[in-house]
Amino acid sequence: MNIKHLIGFGLTAGLLSSAAYAQENVTTGFDPVIEDRSMTSMVGWTAGVSAATRFNTSDDFDHLENEVEGFVELTYGGFHTGLSATSLYQDPSDDVEFEANLGYGADFGQDLSWDLTYGYIWLNDSKDHSEEITATLGFPIGRDASGAFAVIIDPDNGESDQEVAFEAPLSERWTAVGLIGNSDRDDNIYAEAGAVYDFGDGVTFEALYEDTNDGDGVLGFTVSYEIGG
Repeated sequence: MNIKHLIGFGLTAGLLSSAAYAQENVTTGFDPVIEDRSMTSMVGWTAGVSAATRFNTSDDFDHLENEVEGFVELTYGGFHTGLSATSLYQDPSDDVEFEANLGYGADFGQDLSWDLTYGYIWLNDSKDHSEEITATLGFPIGRDASGAFAVIIDPDNGESDQEVAFEAPLSERWTAVGLIGNSDRDDNIYAEAGAVYDFGDGVTFEALYEDTNDGDGVLGFTVSYEIGG
């Protein structure tokens, strides 16, 4: 699965954890941790596509992988469900990783929120699969910044990852993002730091550095396009 979606571009509130390719805890683009879901009785939808490239910063900046991802999400009140497909770079067994999720979130008031999401991840050829249950608490940091704490549990063995993420606007277009986590499943500590530029009309660019205490650093660049209604 790809890295932990803690605070995403749309900054959607669900820390979606996924294992990465170069490093088992490094993700594909900044993971959405904080998401603003409107609590209305109307059906909403979001769809998007992104393209990313990543480089190993510890080995002469060697190219690691390219990745294309598409997703669609439906919301109704506090309920949300989604499906994503992510290309796997030079994988000997599989070409695509799929993830389906279903969850519910609500506000406590005073900019506090919670979300509980179940995710099912599977590969197209080998049919290998895994499951995750993610509990997220969103909270304000000062006047403009937002944060989130998430616990991602593997229901098969009870092991979990714990993450804290933030996003802070730097200007009308730029947003700083960051994440730090501890993985009981992979027995390591991981972190991300980067910036997102919003071109408008659903187009964003992200530069993100990812690292773990037992692996090499990875620098990634992602261009995304998102629409919704």
